[in-house]
Amino acid sequence: MLDPTFAYRTSQVVSASRAGQIVLLYQGAIRFGSQHLSWLERNDIEQAHRASIRCQEIVSALRSSLDLAAGPMAVQLDQLYDFVLRRLVAGNVSKEPGPTEDALKILRGLLEAWQELASRPASALVDGIPEPARRPAFGAARPAGSLVAAGSYAGSMRR
Repeated sequence: MLDPTFAYRTSQVVSASRAGQIVLLYQGAIRFGSQHLSWLERNDIEQAHRASIRCQEIVSALRSSLDLAAGPMAVQLDQLYDFVLRRLVAGNVSKEPGPTEDALKILRGLLEAWQELASRPASALVDGIPEPARRPAFGAARPAGSLVAAGSYAGSMRR
C-alpha cells in the first residue's frame, strides 16, 4: 500500500523550484537534527544516532551539489557546510546537545535566506540584478541644457 505522506512529499519535491527543493532539504536537515536532540533527551542513543546520520547525509548532499567554481559565495557555503558537518559528528559522537545545537543555528539561518530566495519569482532573481553602469566615452555629449542626476544618467546608458 502506498504511504500518502510519501506520495505528498514526492509531489512536493518534484513540483518545487530549484530554490524550493533546497528549502525542503534544509527543512529535512533541521527536522532530523531536532529529532537527534529529542532522542538524546530520551536517552535513546540508537535513534539519536540514526537521526544525526540522516541530518549529516542531507548536509553532505547540499555540500556536494555546490559548484565551487561559481565564486566566493559557493566557497563560503562549502566552509559553512564543513563546519556544520563537523559539529553534527561531534554531537553524535559525544552524545551532547551543544554541537548539534550549533549546527542547527547555522542551518536555520541558511533556511531563512533560501526561503526568501524561493519566495521571489524566478524572473526577479535574474532580471532584478542590475547591470554595472557603463561610463560614457570620453567627450560624449550630455543632453543640451539639462543637468542629469548620476543615477539616471547611468541608467540611461544601459544596453
